[in-house]
Amino acid sequence: MKSLGTVTVLTALCAALAGCGSVPSPSAAPPLGSSPGRSQGPATARRAEPVTPRAQQVSASMADATTMSVIHFVSKSRGWLAGNGRIWMTTDGGAQWNQVYQGSANFHGIQFVNPRTGWAWSDRTLTATTDGGKIWHQQYRGVQPIISFSMISQRTGYAILSTPSAPFSPGGPGNALYVTNDGGEKWQVLGTPFHPMAIAFANSQDGWAVGDSQIWRTTDAGREWMPVYLYGTTLPMRAELRLAGNDTVWVLLQGASGMSQTSYTVLHYSPAHGWRVAAAKSTAGAGPAPDAPATAPGAPGLAPGPLAVVNATTAFLAGESSAVNLGATAVWRTQSGGAQWTAYPTIYGVNGTPGPESLSFVSAKQGWLVSGLNATQVFETTTGGASWHQVFPPSPAPMRGVSFVSPSTGYGLGEPGHPNAVMMTRDGGQRWSPLSAVPASHDWQFDTPGSTIVFTHSETGWLVRNNHLWHTADGGKKWKPIPLPKWTAEDAVNAVSFVGGDGVVGSPSSDTCWWTVNAGQTWNRAQRENSSQALADVNRVINLEANQIGQNLLAAGSSGPVYWTVFENETWAITTNGGTEWTEHTLPATVQGGIGTLDFLNVEDGWLESGMGQLFFTHDSGVNWLSLP
Repeated sequence: MKSLGTVTVLTALCAALAGCGSVPSPSAAPPLGSSPGRSQGPATARRAEPVTPRAQQVSASMADATTMSVIHFVSKSRGWLAGNGRIWMTTDGGAQWNQVYQGSANFHGIQFVNPRTGWAWSDRTLTATTDGGKIWHQQYRGVQPIISFSMISQRTGYAILSTPSAPFSPGGPGNALYVTNDGGEKWQVLGTPFHPMAIAFANSQDGWAVGDSQIWRTTDAGREWMPVYLYGTTLPMRAELRLAGNDTVWVLLQGASGMSQTSYTVLHYSPAHGWRVAAAKSTAGAGPAPDAPATAPGAPGLAPGPLAVVNATTAFLAGESSAVNLGATAVWRTQSGGAQWTAYPTIYGVNGTPGPESLSFVSAKQGWLVSGLNATQVFETTTGGASWHQVFPPSPAPMRGVSFVSPSTGYGLGEPGHPNAVMMTRDGGQRWSPLSAVPASHDWQFDTPGSTIVFTHSETGWLVRNNHLWHTADGGKKWKPIPLPKWTAEDAVNAVSFVGGDGVVGSPSSDTCWWTVNAGQTWNRAQRENSSQALADVNRVINLEANQIGQNLLAAGSSGPVYWTVFENETWAITTNGGTEWTEHTLPATVQGGIGTLDFLNVEDGWLESGMGQLFFTHDSGVNWLSLP
């Protein structure tokens, strides 16, 4: 790894090399979609009729069924989401969204050059707006994947394309650089002395490009390119470029992948400090980070997430850990050009980001993150990444368990962004609002899907949080920790179940748990027995059914003559007559991630929360389940 010095030195170097950086005039280049070197006239873009449906407000159910991978804000109130065939727009900071485009393109980025003119790009299409994002029309459809895209005015812009047969990957190895001078309808090859991977122009003259072996710069609209940074022995697999003015650049280089891990490096250049390795992540599964020494600063996660740049010194970097808690995301902040980072913990409830454009900041304090593997969630920070909260869909359901005390009133644990939040509903789970917060650490390394909150009475409840047992006697308004005999920090406490006055707290995977037979007045330590085994032992009705099924018991509960059990093979059973007859059930296909919580109030009414946080209800003893928003 080495810097190649100043632009002045590089200009002299290029002059000494015959033909270095020299490119043909773009007017003589072949059109977009052709092979470089072929002599053809300009191509006419294939334009489709605008798809401009009447603005439709996006519901929570539509968000649950749609994956959006791009978020782009231009002010505190105005922004766009784009992804799987749709573009949504907000004018209130993300609380409500209207669908402003529907088509077939799977969008990967959005860029505006002024308040009215912008483009959304997918792997083979450009979709444009000229009225501030209210109406969009397809500007171009090509045959070659668009790897990187950068417009500098209403008419002029640049794009990197791959070969038609290459698999699409934003920032992957490209085939050629193209230029447009008519807003994206027609494109022509702009020759380069390198194979491009990412492109970004600051204005009509100044541009940067990531090549397969080094980083390049132009100061004359791409007629000549000067190498400014040479990689070491580990070359990147893909790259992202972010500019802050004409002379400051951030580069994310992605390395190899393996074992759900991907190595990566972030470079930063400014005229004052030159090039520096701002962050790097090497992993056992993915190998060394590209072009990063062992002493390089660390980076979040075990794989790269999006990079958002605010200015020359302030940037936000997300990292992913896909094998942790169904996928975890952390966003770090630097205000020193990458010399130092504030390492914030993973964001509770953000189970992975869907692409390199899924993070957007309009200032050093305010930003948004789009999350979701099979659905869409929008998180906002107003504290520069120190804390996040879900703004869309509004009224998020609890994430780690529910317990109902009447057909309308229920309690839940964990609000997206806030693992200690206790939620409450008064309409059977249609809408939830924060009720209180458990006075515990925000650490959630012990959190797993399971039975985490149980109300045995309208005023009396139990929950597990941060490896402790907590109790309320006033309907969830205040919570106090319950000391468990001989508890140590090594003991796992992440599940609680009550069957009448019989209760067990601990973990299905730990050999230590605690049990009560007097509704929690006293707790007893059980050694060499996990919570599943103890739960079957403390109640005769549950014990008989567990022996009959022959599967490990994960959770159980009761309400009068109604008893229910959840087993390790994701089946569950219910009796409505005190155990005389049981009905065994399998999970419906709509439930993803297994059973997190199962709770019945009476013979007919019950609620189920999946391991992915989906909430369902039944009015027929679990024969049919309907999803709640």
